[in-house]
Amino acid sequence: MAVSIIRLNPDPDGFGHKPDELEAASFSSDIPLQHSHSVYEDDDIGLYVGVWDTEAMVEAGGPYACDEFMWLLEGQCDIRNNKTGDIETVKAGTPFVIPKGYDCQWRQSGYLRKYYVISEHPGEGIPAQPAHDGIVIPREDMSYEDTTGRFYSGLRTLEAHVSELRAHPHNEFACIKSGSITLTDERGANHEFEVGDAYFIPQGVLCSFAVEARVSMYIALIQPG
Repeated sequence: MAVSIIRLNPDPDGFGHKPDELEAASFSSDIPLQHSHSVYEDDDIGLYVGVWDTEAMVEAGGPYACDEFMWLLEGQCDIRNNKTGDIETVKAGTPFVIPKGYDCQWRQSGYLRKYYVISEHPGEGIPAQPAHDGIVIPREDMSYEDTTGRFYSGLRTLEAHVSELRAHPHNEFACIKSGSITLTDERGANHEFEVGDAYFIPQGVLCSFAVEARVSMYIALIQPG
């Protein structure tokens, strides 16, 4: 897969043409119609980034198999805590993380589309106790880090500045909350991102950042470990 600055598209070419292959055991409802579109994959570290959608469904539930950051583009979902029965509802326009090992059940009452960033390191089992016992919605006073230190999600704010061209130190997904930012790649091409835009930078990609005024963004960072 190409290693470069990647702009995520909520409706990429061909999306929805080929349904995902699903197993009945994964659901407490009928098997739903779902589609996935991958923009970046690294099997060596279990990193997967892309766009996904689903129709109404109820998952079987249980300890979540990965750390996953999501940005809801359309629809809403209910995440049930299997231990307490409490339900948290997340609506379109909201980022959130389901921690690896969180004992939960996804309940979907209508159509939903999202960006996803999955961290499922192949040499890492499901922890007996998740890093957080519930979903995490990043904000100024709330961030998430997994039990290994490989996966982090939070709200980042950058002041006006221009950085030098350098190799990016980690795998980074970002969705712009306010302001704008320009990324320049090693060829000198500019990639401009404004409110609602999302990008992914693989670790090691040469790029620089230019911020004219304060910008804030929801981020997910993944280290190889």
